[in-house]
Amino acid sequence: MALGPLELIVLSFPAARLNDGVLTTLDRLHGAPGVRVVDVLVVRTDAAGGACGVELSELPGLFGDPLDIARLATGLITETDIDEVGELVDDQTDALAVLVEHLWVNDLASEVASTDGTVLALMHIPNALAAVGGP
Repeated sequence: MALGPLELIVLSFPAARLNDGVLTTLDRLHGAPGVRVVDVLVVRTDAAGGACGVELSELPGLFGDPLDIARLATGLITETDIDEVGELVDDQTDALAVLVEHLWVNDLASEVASTDGTVLALMHIPNALAAVGGP
């Protein structure tokens, strides 16, 4: 089964608030039209900066359907991803890495193809760099 396009969204939470952040994030993304969550992993670092991945099913006190939580662990987030995400947080902060599929792009590509067009690229522009309203 082909997937894509995919985007890795990384959020950070104080370690003590991680479970709340996980539940809020997943609730919002599951209700978002045109987006499908395909993998989720918590990334933690130690005081020396070493990063490790933690599956949601390994988080103590995380409420939710255990089968639904287990389905979110597909293994698509790689060790390389874990290392890169680990560079973004310290040992007091946990990162939530959420890999999403943008289903709406496939719908758009089909419509565009009917006019002999092609989706050439998807580019991500971080909020901090987006200009709003001019100079």
